[in-house]
Amino acid sequence: MALIQFVLFHPWRTAVILIVGALLGTAAFYVYVLSTALGAVATEDFDPNAARAAIAAAPAVEEPTPTSIWNLEVEEVAEGVFGDPLAEIEATYGASVSPEQRYPTAFGEPIADSEFDSYLLVGTDASSYLADAIVLGLQPAGGGAPIMVSLPRDLYVWNLCKGRFTKLNAGLGGCKGMASGSELLAMMVEDYTGIPVDHLARINFDGFARLVNAMGGITVCVDLPTRDAKANLEISEPGCQVVDGDTALAWVRSRSPEQLQGEEWVRVGGSDFTRQQRQQDVLFQLAGKAANFSSPASLTTKLSAVASSVRLDSSWSFGSAINTGWKYRGISTSSVKRFSIGVRDYRTSFGEAVLVSRQKFTEQLATVWSG
Repeated sequence: MALIQFVLFHPWRTAVILIVGALLGTAAFYVYVLSTALGAVATEDFDPNAARAAIAAAPAVEEPTPTSIWNLEVEEVAEGVFGDPLAEIEATYGASVSPEQRYPTAFGEPIADSEFDSYLLVGTDASSYLADAIVLGLQPAGGGAPIMVSLPRDLYVWNLCKGRFTKLNAGLGGCKGMASGSELLAMMVEDYTGIPVDHLARINFDGFARLVNAMGGITVCVDLPTRDAKANLEISEPGCQVVDGDTALAWVRSRSPEQLQGEEWVRVGGSDFTRQQRQQDVLFQLAGKAANFSSPASLTTKLSAVASSVRLDSSWSFGSAINTGWKYRGISTSSVKRFSIGVRDYRTSFGEAVLVSRQKFTEQLATVWSG
């Protein structure tokens, strides 16, 4: 009875109380959703320096040894494909040739950690043990435009855990008892680039598709109907169109695309360079969409999608990662310096098809950064 009398005699006070209560309740709900999203983010141990020390101190593990040193063809080294002829190398250093001497372009000149904030973004295959896309983002400490470069997953680099050269994407397998997958991959990137990796985030196939869907899809443009059976890509109409997460995933994964020219399907644009460009384009589109939160509800939905889709290194909190992402929201291709890794095809003594770097990473970086 007292409550009814209060409402009847104090309608304005009652309205204010109801409005404030509704606002506080809504705010509490969003705080709860965001807190839940923050707690849902998976993390992985990440201390590359400690992992490197642990591997260096461990007993050497015997690996299958090919006929040539460091898993590189002696004949091709002798012909100067990787620099100095083998005879000159051995005359200078003796029979024991270090990895750096054997394959100089697989190692970057060391760059001080203070020069860059570095972020390694990794897209993994369905197993989560192989990297399907590897993008390195660099923010110069002195300011200026950020730098982005895609590292080929088949790039042939030094694997400290195995004590030989392997494909870069093998790093996510980790080094049992000594380095997580994130740590070993970061170490391999550090050895190749000469730049310490500050933070790493990775996302798998399912997570990428969910993220794209949460962001409202991405735009894909093709001149002709396009397909790739291996990647499950099927775009039946030419032109630009907004596609869902599954199609976006197939688009960035496609390595053997075909287009319908007349009545015949013709293989087109299957180079790693083209694939890397598509991957970077999708990242820029997602960054643009992140700048357009229409409401608190859409914000929490998108953050929840991100939280359930990514795995961060243990030193990078989800809040810090969101702050980093917010700083680069809406970033465009014109405001980022980009370059591509120059590579050549190569087949190892194990018969494995890999890519070898034509120059040291440091020399390629110099095309966009003067230091």
